[in-house]
This record gives sequence, structure tokens and C-alpha cells, in this order.
Amino acid sequence: MRSDYSKQPEGIRPFPVLQSKGADGQQRIEALPDGWWEWKQSGEPPILTKAGHLLLTMGQRSSTARLTAVAANERYVGQGWMPVTGLDPTQAKAAAVFFNATLGRAFIMRQAGKSLDFPFYNPAAWTSVPVCDLSDGRIVGTLAGCWEETRHEIVPQFRDGYTEVRQRWDEAVCEALGWDIAEISELGKLLADEPRVRGVALGQWKP
Repeated sequence: MRSDYSKQPEGIRPFPVLQSKGADGQQRIEALPDGWWEWKQSGEPPILTKAGHLLLTMGQRSSTARLTAVAANERYVGQGWMPVTGLDPTQAKAAAVFFNATLGRAFIMRQAGKSLDFPFYNPAAWTSVPVCDLSDGRIVGTLAGCWEETRHEIVPQFRDGYTEVRQRWDEAVCEALGWDIAEISELGKLLADEPRVRGVALGQWKP
């Protein structure tokens, strides 16, 4: 049984989880629990051993979703969000920025299963997705700093275009990795114009 996150149940052992995704789910790059799971047996819930500071999407609509990864100072589990263990909070924040930047999203889309409209990503698919060097302090510091700067911003849906917050993530990734921001920005615009992302066919008018 699950309950609203704002109404903590009494007399049981609840713990917060990321329960919703898509347009009305996670809306900021900082993970925000929106549900409770109950544990009525003795001891700690076994699932909490798999909690992580970084959580990755396991499936979302290509146009109306907002984020591919979220991070937090606390460790969480989720439904539709896969926690990643072994990363500290700073590394998790850096990875979240990388995966939400243009090339991170493109890397993820290459591993999609089921359909282009609503791709599904199982754990095996994520093992094939490249990520920046999370042992490099300069890279991690630059990306985690961008996470801190954007953590409170509501992220527009993918179909809303190459918005400011996505440009800021790209700028941070390019600064950290020495990539050409002009080239990456162009890719960001092209990704935003993809029919499966934009929600309409190429050449079709959209207000």
C-alpha cells in the first residue's frame, strides 16, 4: 500500500520513494520523493540496501518526460526509477547533469527498447551507456556545481525545445570535458526537433 508523500502514515515503518515519472513526476534534477512504501516486518527493508544517490529512468515518453536522471544528497529507491549504488552524492549529481545533457540523452536513446514513443531501459541497457570519468575531481566538481545551480529549476518537457536549463547542462559538460559548445548546442537543437521528441512531424507547424 502506498500513500501520499505529504501524509506520513502512523504506526508502521514507511520510507520515502520516487514513485512517479513523466510530465507530472520528477520535475527537477534534484530527486524529490513523492510516495511512501510500507515495511511492516522486523528489521530494515531489504530494498534499502539498493538505494542510491543517483536514480535513472527505466522508461518514459519521449516527448512529455523531463529528465533521464535525478540525484540527491539522500539515498532513495523508486518505482520506474533505478537507483545506482556505489556513487557518493557529488558523483551522483555530476552523473545526473551528464545524463540530462544532450549527448547523455543521445547515448541513452541508443539503448531504448520497446518503442520510440515510450522507450524502456532495463538495467542491462544502462551498463552500455557511456558516462564521464566520475573519478576525476575536476570533471565531477564542474558538473556537480551545475547541479547545485539548477537543482531548484522546474525542467520543461522534452517537447518544449532546447531550453535554457538544457543549454546550461551542455555548457557544464563541455567545460568539464573540453568539448565544443557550438557543436553540442547544434546537436541539442536537432534533438529537440526530432519528431518523437517535438511531438509533431518535421515541417508541421507547432505553436
